[in-house]
Amino acid sequence: MNIKENKIKQTHLIKLLIIIFFVFTPRVIAIDTVKLLKPLLADDKRSNHKNEVIIRSLQITEEEFGPFLFEAIEMSMTPKRAFISLKNKENINAYIGPYNKAWDSEVSIIKIPIRQGLLNYRLLLVRESQLAQFSKVKNLEDLGKLNAGLQHHWATTKVFESHGLKVTTTHNFEGLFQMLKRARFDYIPRAVYEIYDELERRQPDLKSLVVEPTLALYLPMSTYIHISPQEPRIARRIEVGLRKLIANGEIKMILDKYYADDINRANLKNRRIIKISNPDYNDISLEGIN
Repeated sequence: MNIKENKIKQTHLIKLLIIIFFVFTPRVIAIDTVKLLKPLLADDKRSNHKNEVIIRSLQITEEEFGPFLFEAIEMSMTPKRAFISLKNKENINAYIGPYNKAWDSEVSIIKIPIRQGLLNYRLLLVRESQLAQFSKVKNLEDLGKLNAGLQHHWATTKVFESHGLKVTTTHNFEGLFQMLKRARFDYIPRAVYEIYDELERRQPDLKSLVVEPTLALYLPMSTYIHISPQEPRIARRIEVGLRKLIANGEIKMILDKYYADDINRANLKNRRIIKISNPDYNDISLEGIN
């Protein structure tokens, strides 16, 4: 065999090895990494519920989208700070919270309410000495004569103020309970799945406070998953996953796992419901709201 023929054979061998390499070498698979804020309290069932919904939506889409990582980021953020972080993909790329119309054009919002409309209902934390006064509240006008205690950055605060309801705000969540105890205002409206745990966790210091037994507020507001605009694949994946969880009934099962006791305890069907419209919800479609 001459030198020329040897070089030709070597060239063919190299080409064959290259083909074998690309055919049989496993492709590098993109791993979707979701970064969500870690709950401040380790046993916070609200955060555990949100985490489980996210993780299940990722697990149920592994066949189409491949593997994933879920990271709990240990940081404390107000909604405003979370919005900036999402927008710039800094620290987190996912955030779960109430819908905010101002976010619509800035981040990806998956408009499937993961709490299935439960956030619409608020119960009132009040001083036991004022129960007789609250039993006389029949409508929004009556409620407007009383003063609500709210955190400055809450979406609920914006809604109350839009209706001209009396509001006292603070930046300190723990301070709200002490302020109510000291009669700085008349009530704190909290979601059905929050109010009982929050009160019981702070006993016996708040023995004078109770959950008002006759009233509930109906304020349209949904918990949505928000994704950084730089992560369209993750947004698409989670939406696909959520729709699968709705179709197989699992999203309701997860909700009941964490909140069934609270829902039963709230006994909404036997409460007087006061409706409060939410300007942010006038022009959007709310899937799954009941």
